[in-house]
Amino acid sequence: MSFRTWLRVFFFSIVIIPMIAVAFVLFELSSDSETGRADAAIAAGLHNAFAVYSDDARRATPALRAAARDQQLRGALVARDDRTAAARMDVLLRTDPELAAIAFYEPGGKRVAAAGSPDAIAARSVPLSRASGGKFGTLAVSVTYADAFVREVQRLSDREVSLFKGGRRLASTLKGERTSPELGAPDESHDFDIDGTEYRGRVDRVSEPVGAPVDIAVFDQSQDVTAAIAHSRVLIGAILVAVLVAALGFSALVVGALQNQIGKFLEAARRLARGDFAHPVPTSGRDEFAALGQEFNSMSEQLAGKIDEVERKRRELEETIRRVGDAFASGLDPQQVAEITLQSAVDACEARGGRVLALDARVFRNVSTGALEGTVGDSLQAAERAAFRPTPCVGKELMEGPEEDGEDGPRRVFPASVDGAHAIAVPMTARLGSSATAQYVGVVSIARDDREFTREEQELLEYLAGQAVVSIENASLHETVQRQALTDELTGLANLRELHTVLDREVERCRRFASPLGLVMLDIDDFKQINDMHGHQQGDEVLAAVGAVLRDHSRDIDEPARYGGEELAVVLPETAADGAAQLAERMRDAVERLRVSAASGDGKLAVTASFGVASIPDSAADKDSLIAAADAALYRAKRAGKNRVERAGPVPTPR
Repeated sequence: MSFRTWLRVFFFSIVIIPMIAVAFVLFELSSDSETGRADAAIAAGLHNAFAVYSDDARRATPALRAAARDQQLRGALVARDDRTAAARMDVLLRTDPELAAIAFYEPGGKRVAAAGSPDAIAARSVPLSRASGGKFGTLAVSVTYADAFVREVQRLSDREVSLFKGGRRLASTLKGERTSPELGAPDESHDFDIDGTEYRGRVDRVSEPVGAPVDIAVFDQSQDVTAAIAHSRVLIGAILVAVLVAALGFSALVVGALQNQIGKFLEAARRLARGDFAHPVPTSGRDEFAALGQEFNSMSEQLAGKIDEVERKRRELEETIRRVGDAFASGLDPQQVAEITLQSAVDACEARGGRVLALDARVFRNVSTGALEGTVGDSLQAAERAAFRPTPCVGKELMEGPEEDGEDGPRRVFPASVDGAHAIAVPMTARLGSSATAQYVGVVSIARDDREFTREEQELLEYLAGQAVVSIENASLHETVQRQALTDELTGLANLRELHTVLDREVERCRRFASPLGLVMLDIDDFKQINDMHGHQQGDEVLAAVGAVLRDHSRDIDEPARYGGEELAVVLPETAADGAAQLAERMRDAVERLRVSAASGDGKLAVTASFGVASIPDSAADKDSLIAAADAALYRAKRAGKNRVERAGPVPTPR
């Protein structure tokens, strides 16, 4: 056979025969599709019914609270005076026009007192307990009538609705059925015959908190489904016939043009294999082969674009790797972490700009990038305000009455839109230092004006903000650990290790620049008596108070420290012996005027301290001799009567 004949046989094999098979399949699928569409509409109507039912139940909450707090009703129920309780229920019904029914049930489920409409549904209930403890029954309140419920569901779903309770019809938009239809399997529709009319419907059950359950049925007329199936089959048949006629008409043209075009496509494919995207396939006319040639050229352009995109992604990956390296290098620099987080979010989400706003400048400073003017800036502000808008979630557990439905959890990503510009913001909460609770440290937000941010982009921004928070927490923890390693826990002053570090540094600077260095050492007078008479806790309070005095009277360049026990010290850079003695006298006077509240709550304690002052080069030449001289002066002050300042003697002149 010729190539042309083979093409016709091939065309018949891959087009005509499959289309005949497709026709049979589509006819069957159309029936299933229309039935499925009807079932989906019925399921949606049933979903609306359950949603309306839940809303009606929640609407009963205020009335339930009012009834539960009614002392007359509660007293009658506790006393088991059913007649008085029913009468009080009638009064409550007349008082509140929204009430449909109110009833009280024993713990076993028996109704002992009730008032209102027997057709009331969507009840809300609360258990009642005696003052001495122990549940004695359940109070239920409804504000919804069955007729109003089915009318509302019919309005929302445009479907027929029936409502049954305990096998009895409460309300219906149909006229025929009188008893509850048989319940089917969940998520499954059935055919129903109601007064000779075929319906497609579904019945499901909702449990009342007390009493018999409620059956909700949603129906659709079967004749509508049948008509839709017939219409779909006619449409499918018409489309298939049109396609077949068009296919047969164009088959001759396709066979004739294919031989001419196949060579062009082959040559173009060879050029693509060589990486040449500059020479498209020549196309002429408006037939299918011309369209195929255009699609081939379009594929070539897209392939070239994909290659360019891959190259761009490779460069972005290199930049991302570099940023990750920067992030590792700056793991203890919150400012650089904030900058890397913002730039990564802007690039990854293709935003026009963004910023990180700091709530505490001691953690990091504000960072911004990109164009943030106009509506883009307005949308950023709106998203940031939403991220910090107060919500009533705190203290919800303190509310009285029945538990209400709530959201799944706090929102973490807050979108906002202003005049076509879109923004998202994520609040940043971190546990700083040794704190056990998280606090707000800032907010990161990005914006653009061409399209909204997808869910994936929102999750990416939340992830980046979370990683930034981890880095900030690590940096804060590192700083806290360093500070705790150098700080006395009781007084908040530098510890002995830090005191020696400061002395080593200042002595070296003193030698290099020939500048003076003063040292004040002090000891709290009669500290052992304070511990013995008032306890060690009182002694700790005295130490802390004296440490605060030293801190208040020290300059920024001075370094007060705890030397050990009740002995403290102050390093005074750039201070000679006279200046050190004057500062020590001011500190002594402040300590003498200090009054510490007694731990027993009875009066206040007076405190004094003895001071020893030494300096380089007046009374010492190095760190050890400086400490020894100040310590010796301190003990002279102790022996001389305490509560005084003594200066170390001058360095002996070598012979």
